[in-house]
Amino acid sequence: MEKILVIDDDSALAQTLKLYFQSKGIDVIVSSTAEEALSAWQNTQPDLVLLDVQLPDLNGPQLLAKAKEMKLEGEVVMITAFQDTEATLHALSLGAIDYLYKPLDLDDLDLLVKKIDLRKKEKEKIDKLTYAISETYKPKQIIGRSKGILNVVKAIVQVSKSPATVLIEGETGTGKELVAQTIHYQATPNEPFMGINCASILANLLESELFGYEKGAFTGATQRRIGKLEYAGHGTLFLDEISELPLELQAKFLRVLQEREFQRVGGVKNIPFRARVIAATNKNLEKLVETGEFREDLYFRLKVFVIKIPPLRERREDIVPLVEYFINQLNLELHKKVKRIPRTYLDALVEYDWPGNVRELQNVLRRAMILTESEVLDFDLRWLSRKNSEKTATSSFDIEDGTPKKLVDVEKEHITNVLRYTKGNYGEACRILGISRPTLRKKIRDYNIPVKS
Repeated sequence: MEKILVIDDDSALAQTLKLYFQSKGIDVIVSSTAEEALSAWQNTQPDLVLLDVQLPDLNGPQLLAKAKEMKLEGEVVMITAFQDTEATLHALSLGAIDYLYKPLDLDDLDLLVKKIDLRKKEKEKIDKLTYAISETYKPKQIIGRSKGILNVVKAIVQVSKSPATVLIEGETGTGKELVAQTIHYQATPNEPFMGINCASILANLLESELFGYEKGAFTGATQRRIGKLEYAGHGTLFLDEISELPLELQAKFLRVLQEREFQRVGGVKNIPFRARVIAATNKNLEKLVETGEFREDLYFRLKVFVIKIPPLRERREDIVPLVEYFINQLNLELHKKVKRIPRTYLDALVEYDWPGNVRELQNVLRRAMILTESEVLDFDLRWLSRKNSEKTATSSFDIEDGTPKKLVDVEKEHITNVLRYTKGNYGEACRILGISRPTLRKKIRDYNIPVKS
């Protein structure tokens, strides 16, 4: 404890507290009014504030509320008379940690200061071992600072200035739809954004979803239905997983792009098509063209402007800002108050390869947030280690010079990789390996595995 701010208009009590704490080597600042106290609180940044419930200009809870608005730091303890119980409870609801009755018992005060000191040391320990989550959050943002993501953002800005057709390429879970939405809202924010996943709808229904149909076009068509092409208006039609579009529909959609018009199923009237087309794929369309699974002419119509989203494993510097973004998002969604993440967990997230990309990261964090009850994220490293262990096991079986590795070499390599993964943490390594600490130490000695001291 270094600084205490005493806020009380009882000058005798304030002076007594000042002399008492100064004798213990603690700096004491005294204020007798709320206005004076707020200025002193802001300028001195005390560790502890002893706040009287009754002051000449404001009461204690009102002063505490103003301090919270100003984001002033320091633990607050209320000083109260018995008749001020209601105001004291109000102050506790605003964030005061405790209260003391007048006349003050100095032994009680000493115990309270020691308790606050211990709490402060625990907080400093947590702060040292954890990473503070930035509370800045805006929904549906493209998050990242890597060169790959900056190139994507630059491409979005460029293509948003024109109505060009866009092809977005990237692995599953990289955020292709978010990129499409960003282009749309940059270019035509007041127009419709119509998305359709070509792989999630049966081929015989996909045509109706896209083109719509007239009444009587087929059995069950009891009334006219408008399709996504028409609903898109002057906005954007987003075709996700375009590689799954059946060949017969590819021919019909090619005509839409060429003629900028279409007909509903069972219709004869040509309807203008005015929307921008954005397609996305997690497959190599060029190779599908070579195998005859995708029309070459449609491919060239789609790739007017190509945006390639790199996988998360190739832009690890984006993982920390993504973690912050998702934690803030999930705090709102799940009504949580997570503010920090242990650094060991954050390191594990950064080192993991994320085969499911950003979507997998979001799902892992969602699971962790659901289980977390405190301000520090509760996370189970085994959620990642299982997949990393599979990867390690696969790499351990690589055959060199035509000869499989010996079992002892595989075990040594695996233990070494797990120790590297846990940064030498024996407890975490034992949990992942499923062995006891003495067994781990014996294997380290037997295999002569170097361990960082």
